[in-house]
Amino acid sequence: MAPAQMATVVADFLADLTRTGKSSNTVRAYRSDLSDFAQFYPGPIQEITADLLRRYLRGLGDKAPATRARREAALGSVLAWAYRAEMITADPMTRLDRTHLSIPPPRPVPTGQIQAVLQVIPKTKDRDRLLFGLLYTTGIRVGEALAIEVDDLDLSIDDEHVTVLGKGGRRRTVLLDDSTLVALLRRYLKTRGYRHGPLFRAEKNYTGGPLRYASVHELWAKYCASAQVTDTIHQLRHTHATELVNAGVSLETIRRRLGHANAQTVLRYADQRDATADAEIRTWRRRRITERTNQ
Repeated sequence: MAPAQMATVVADFLADLTRTGKSSNTVRAYRSDLSDFAQFYPGPIQEITADLLRRYLRGLGDKAPATRARREAALGSVLAWAYRAEMITADPMTRLDRTHLSIPPPRPVPTGQIQAVLQVIPKTKDRDRLLFGLLYTTGIRVGEALAIEVDDLDLSIDDEHVTVLGKGGRRRTVLLDDSTLVALLRRYLKTRGYRHGPLFRAEKNYTGGPLRYASVHELWAKYCASAQVTDTIHQLRHTHATELVNAGVSLETIRRRLGHANAQTVLRYADQRDATADAEIRTWRRRRITERTNQ
């Protein structure tokens, strides 16, 4: 059997990701990171050694830690895949120490700022009003929202849900519990006449293809500029999670809603100083003072 060149391995790996249902954003990210390595080393995968990987990763020293960690993860994934497919007899990535990233603290923003952005979206832009409203009221990721198909919706009266494809190919069902959002969703589907296919579609050139990730960020930046705020789109997710914590929702429920695999990730929201925690302490303190006074 002829040695498998790196470019061919990458192409086969990406095709397998698509076949197994990975999102287009995930496949695109792997393609970008692995193409960079394939330019560094275009040879047969059987000759990749731990030393060769170290040389490549040393060349990323000027990159941000998150970029280095992502490149390492991409290499780890394709080499583990090649090992399972018996293309290589050992996985050289297992001999390397990985870049470890600390989990950044959440960055929620005041609800008023988000409402200000949502209010500047013209009523004629029903797709954008629905998309950003959905991101805020459910906390789902942008990529998850863009992957929603009309068939993923369950609009049973008073029990509306959407099934989303999260990280790692894990599907979860998210409750659509905001009546305003549900009403907007129903009108959107009726107006557009969508019965199947992507829920959020591009309008440029009237192609009707799936809305692109980059386009969503451009739209959000435009609406933020109009509202004179500087919030990032990912802060919608942080804000939703923090609001749930403040409302006393259990961390396990929040973990399931946001699609986090690790409960430790959700704990960062609980570490934030919030009005609910302060109110509980004040109530407890007043009760103690009252008890002492009545003794």
